[in-house]
Amino acid sequence: MKKILFFDVDGTLVDFGASTMSKNTSDALIAAKKNGHKIFLCTGRSYNQIYPSLKAFDFDGTVAAAGGYVVTGGKVITHHVYGADKMQKIIDAVGSNNTGLIFQTKDGSITNNKWADRFVDAFSGQFDMTVIQDNPTFKDIIIDDDLKGFATRYPDVESTIYCNCDYHIDDLRKILGNDFVVTLSSFKEPEPYSGEITLAGVNKATGIADVVNALGMSQEDTIGFGDGQNDFDMLRYCNIGVAMGNAADEVKECADMVTDDIKDDGLSNAMKKLGLI
Repeated sequence: MKKILFFDVDGTLVDFGASTMSKNTSDALIAAKKNGHKIFLCTGRSYNQIYPSLKAFDFDGTVAAAGGYVVTGGKVITHHVYGADKMQKIIDAVGSNNTGLIFQTKDGSITNNKWADRFVDAFSGQFDMTVIQDNPTFKDIIIDDDLKGFATRYPDVESTIYCNCDYHIDDLRKILGNDFVVTLSSFKEPEPYSGEITLAGVNKATGIADVVNALGMSQEDTIGFGDGQNDFDMLRYCNIGVAMGNAADEVKECADMVTDDIKDDGLSNAMKKLGLI
């Protein structure tokens, strides 16, 4: 039976601090395709932020922005955006305090200098960076310091990443209410003051369901591979959810299978055990 395989990026396909897959991971994906399986990226990153090496690889499609932007067969089948009102809600809640904010669209990311400085502090331990553009994920980022009309200029935001928030994640969830889902970040060491803000009702599982429907296949045909907090929905939805060995304990607990660490070829090892390659 041919399967649809969905792969998280950071910590699953690509190790933290890297921008390319290992040869064993790449070879495993190529072998899976040769065996007739469909392979999809499934990431919290906006489409613009996906590493060029992954865009150039022969994936069958992409679930980006944690389900906000879905492409299969070169065709966009799903695109969910905030709109100006929801954008303004986030800015009103945390835009003027110590929180770092980066708003993500399919074409690029937007921040201002104050918000960007917070991310420099957060990422400097993982990357050699003094400005936000030193991070390869944000090299083309738009810096816009004019908060007046900010929300109406960027209504096509799909998701937000934040760091150094004044509010614990539980409190931020209460402040933002039912319009959004707030999850812990997929940084290497998640903590409760950094995370991702996505639209309620939009997640990796809904994006995967969109792919399944577009391909005329079944949920039973799906296998998901992930390691982070934003992979819960994917691992629970897929017929088989595989957690990487480097995943947090709570991610492993919701998976059907736990493989080895990304540094120990966890992805290719899992695909062999599942008979995909």
